[in-house]
Amino acid sequence: MLNKIRCKSTMDGRYKEEDEKKRGKRHLEMTGSYHTWLVILSIVVAVAASFASLTIVERLKKAAGPAKWKWVSAGALTLGGGIWAMHFVAMLAYDIGMPVRYDAWLLTWSILSSAGASFLAFYLMSRGLKKRIDAAVGSIFIGVGILSMHFVGMEAMVMEAGTRYDVLLVSASAVIAFASSFTALIVLKGFMNHPRRLQRFKIGASFVLGAGISGMHYTGMASASFYPVETAAPTDPFIDPIPLGYLVTVGVFLLMGWFVLLNRYDSKVEEHSSHMLFMDNLYQSIVESANDAVITMNQDGKILAWNQAAVDTFGFTHKEAVGQLITIVIPPSFYETYPEGAAISLKKGAARVLGQTMEMEGMHASGRVFPVELSLSSTANDEHTYYTGIIRDITDRVQQQERINELVYKDELTHLPNRRMLNNHMENVLMQASKNDEEAGVLFLDLDRFKQINDVYGHKTGDALLKLVTERLQACTGPHDFTARQSGDEFILVLRETSSYKAGMAASQLLDALREPFMIDDVELFVTPSIGISLYPQDGQEAEELIKFADTAMYQAKQEGGNQYQFFTMEINETISRKMTLETGLRKAAALGEIEIYYQPQVVIGTGDVKSFEALVRWNHRELGVVSPLDFIPLAEETKLIIPLGKWILHKACTQFKAWLDEGHDLCHISVNISAVQFDDPGFVDSVKQVLNETGLEPRYLDLELTESVVQNPQTAIPFMHELKAMGIKISLDDFGTGYSSLNYLKDFPLDTLKIDKSFIQTIHQSPKDMAVVDTIIHMALNLNLNVIAEGVETPSQLDYLVSRKCHQYQGYLCSAPVPHDQISTRFFQPVKGAPLT
Repeated sequence: MLNKIRCKSTMDGRYKEEDEKKRGKRHLEMTGSYHTWLVILSIVVAVAASFASLTIVERLKKAAGPAKWKWVSAGALTLGGGIWAMHFVAMLAYDIGMPVRYDAWLLTWSILSSAGASFLAFYLMSRGLKKRIDAAVGSIFIGVGILSMHFVGMEAMVMEAGTRYDVLLVSASAVIAFASSFTALIVLKGFMNHPRRLQRFKIGASFVLGAGISGMHYTGMASASFYPVETAAPTDPFIDPIPLGYLVTVGVFLLMGWFVLLNRYDSKVEEHSSHMLFMDNLYQSIVESANDAVITMNQDGKILAWNQAAVDTFGFTHKEAVGQLITIVIPPSFYETYPEGAAISLKKGAARVLGQTMEMEGMHASGRVFPVELSLSSTANDEHTYYTGIIRDITDRVQQQERINELVYKDELTHLPNRRMLNNHMENVLMQASKNDEEAGVLFLDLDRFKQINDVYGHKTGDALLKLVTERLQACTGPHDFTARQSGDEFILVLRETSSYKAGMAASQLLDALREPFMIDDVELFVTPSIGISLYPQDGQEAEELIKFADTAMYQAKQEGGNQYQFFTMEINETISRKMTLETGLRKAAALGEIEIYYQPQVVIGTGDVKSFEALVRWNHRELGVVSPLDFIPLAEETKLIIPLGKWILHKACTQFKAWLDEGHDLCHISVNISAVQFDDPGFVDSVKQVLNETGLEPRYLDLELTESVVQNPQTAIPFMHELKAMGIKISLDDFGTGYSSLNYLKDFPLDTLKIDKSFIQTIHQSPKDMAVVDTIIHMALNLNLNVIAEGVETPSQLDYLVSRKCHQYQGYLCSAPVPHDQISTRFFQPVKGAPLT
């Protein structure tokens, strides 16, 4: 409590006489004046208090719990202190010409009244003020508090004067107090509900509230009048107004500034907290909505956070997982690699995988183990480290990859490794064999006559057979052997650490395994393999080379009848290589001019006339030289190149014979050999017609020589032969007696000529049996009215014998070897009588 300090006014008091109606005597009334700067200061204080209060209301809007009471109290101190400071400064602004002191107790009561009224205002703000009636009732209590503060403060003035009040002005000040309170509550409510919308009106609202508070005070001051009285010296504690005024003014401004700064700081803190809360909620939302399991654990492996995707992935609920060790989702196989445990392994191994993605296995609550992908990150807090793992179930991806590998590296039908995987495997096998100085073997297996099974029973049965063959092959091979399907009905077996003996034994086991019949849809099927074997390093150093050589050996085994195995040799390789060279050359030999037609005369026995020729093909290879027909004709038949080649030969022969006819030579026919492959071609007859049309040769001049192999299928051969005969074409049966000769041929087939094979003619004088065969053939031909030609006549004695047996014609070296067309005119178009030409 401050000691009483007397102050003398520097201004002279002014007095006014008035009649006192109640006492009926004259009385002197004191009049005073206002200090302008203090009046302005009081208004500034009121406006500043209003502004600070509106700022605090913004914080009150966002506060909750204990924080709300903090801002209610701060608002009460700011507004209440501001109102009381304005009141006290305004009191100091009024000078009545005498010293004024203040009663400390009444002054304290006025302060409490101001603070109480302000506290009530902010309390009502915190409750929401949902209706205007709430603001009206609240304004009554607040107004009473403000009036109490004002008039109690007036009563706290201690001076040598008395105070009396004008009832009308007191009422006016009360109305202003209530109106200002109501206006303040409405404005404060608006700022609380719509702070951003009313932000631009904040300063204006502060002036309105400040003006209302100031107006109430100065109206209250105007209602008071002072008159001099004699008073005793004060004994109660008093406060000197001058230092108190400065102290109050400075204190209130500091208080308001403090709360404004506190508001700004708290706003920043709350904004940061709100941002952090938003980010935390956003993080939680992202984590909870993530498709991948997100698991947080401490350095001991204890699970701290477990999102919904983790529940779906591992089958453990939040309650079951949080607080447990991460080992609940780690399969037992993990401990075979890290026997020290998951937590220790986490500490040791985390540094190696942080920031990386690795594949491992996870375990479901049901015990099912499945592949997962893990991305691990860490966060350090003081001495503790926390790990967050993002885990994705990659079962579908792994299955898709396995399916892709299946398609890329496995045969779709048998599920054996395909050629691509075979090459990769063989590279590894050969590398290992080279490193360890070991042998390796390649077995190339092909099924004999598998095409016939497909043709007769269909590809579905063929596929089923390949599956059964695969099962037997796998049953025969060891755990370190490798079986692959090359293509079609071709299989390759790769043997490690083998030898020629072991490879041969393996091939024998395969032959035995496939010897037993296969049952498919109640059909018993038999299939045999041909197997070729090549060995590393003696046969080859590269995978492709070894496979090629095994294929070559397999082809040789098939050529020798199949159902056997054959080791690769250089002789086999040379034979097959020559055959491949011939096949390649044969495809373009005619276009390159390497194919020529030679003609061998057919001589009439007895007269020596040459009126017919046989067209024979010759091939002069540009690298290999002259190639025997015995070498390339079978190859042409095997590859079916004989069809286009035979047509070309027929065309050339007919063209040349037509040219000789056009030259005026008296000729009988041109003989052209027809292969069984040509004759089986459905378009053969049309092809002959086309050649005759293009060359202009009449059909009666063409003689087609067929071998017995051509006519093995009478159902097909007889219609073709009759169609050719109907055209006027002659038909000869070549090499009669060497094949499956049958008298039915002579009876049923529309033949014109029989040709006796040269093998009988050449031994006619050495073998009585061959002589008997020749006699029989000639005798049958004569009785059947068929022309007879003997082939391979090389000596006069052979010719004499044929003359004695009344054979019609002969051909052979006794007359001439086959010669090019340009030698025919000079040598054979002049009559020859009796003896062979020389």
